[in-house]
Parts: sequence; C-alpha cells; structure tokens
Amino acid sequence: METVRMRERRQLTLPAEVVEQVQIKTNDALQVSVVNGVIQLTPIHSAMVRKVSLRPLLGVAKGVYQTGEQVKLGQYIENLRNEWE
Repeated sequence: METVRMRERRQLTLPAEVVEQVQIKTNDALQVSVVNGVIQLTPIHSAMVRKVSLRPLLGVAKGVYQTGEQVKLGQYIENLRNEWE
C-alpha cells in the first residue's frame, strides 16, 4: 500500500506504480466517491465518457453576428463618416 500527502490546493500525486497498473494518463478523468469513509478513485475511460450532443444549441446565437450585407453596410457608413472629417 502506498502513502500520499495532501498538498496545497488539495492536490495529490499518485504513485507511478498505481498509475501504470490502472493505465491512466495525464488529463484522464477519475470518478471520486466515498464508500464507508474510504475515498475511491475510479478511472473513467474514454469509452465510458458520455458524449454530449451540441444539436440543442444550434441557432442560439442567431442574429447576434452580422450578415455579409450588414458588414458591407457598416463599412459603407464608416466610409461616409470618414469623408465628413
């Protein structure tokens, strides 16, 4: 059994043997749970990660950005203003 220490900002360093045994890599996700007062870290492998669809977000920003015609009109107005000076 390995021993680790809690560092500033609640950081832990996992021993190399443990990391190799469970085959986790940098930035892999771990599920954290407490069972009967024992902290458990369970690797979440990419096959287990739920994929989120962005389809519900389609069209959310509609009208926020200018169309090509609006950009041309804005440039036209800016040119007119520059002529006044």
